[in-house]
Amino acid sequence: MYGTPLDYLGPMVGQRLLLCGVGVEAVGLAMAGADVYGFDPLADQIQAVKDLARGLGLRDRIHLQPMVVRHLAYPGQFFDLVLVKTMPDGCDAGGLIRELARVTKGGGRAAFMLPRHPSAEQLVRRAFGATTDGGGDGWFGVEKS
Repeated sequence: MYGTPLDYLGPMVGQRLLLCGVGVEAVGLAMAGADVYGFDPLADQIQAVKDLARGLGLRDRIHLQPMVVRHLAYPGQFFDLVLVKTMPDGCDAGGLIRELARVTKGGGRAAFMLPRHPSAEQLVRRAFGATTDGGGDGWFGVEKS
């Protein structure tokens, strides 16, 4: 079993990671070796993290954009790892989960930092074509088939 979502996702070095809900952890993930992409509806939050990354010399490893989710602006099967910290208020959860599955590579892992709820897990299983595994209080993971 995995103790945390980051344990579940595994080593970051050389991995392309999508972060749903952006905060300062984007910088830590880039420092751990990931190429971090992320979106958040709050433009000020995105800019603050970009400024921090630039100040630490990590700007080339962090690619963030303000985005309200309808269609993710990334090609299909682009990401090795996905970390979902939050579901934006008022978003279509099913649509977001389908988009996250679309942009995740086969064999890629996603960790959802959401309360374990049968309907949420069912949406994820259906979209990712896999069973949920890993997890603990407040999170669960899935590997895309």
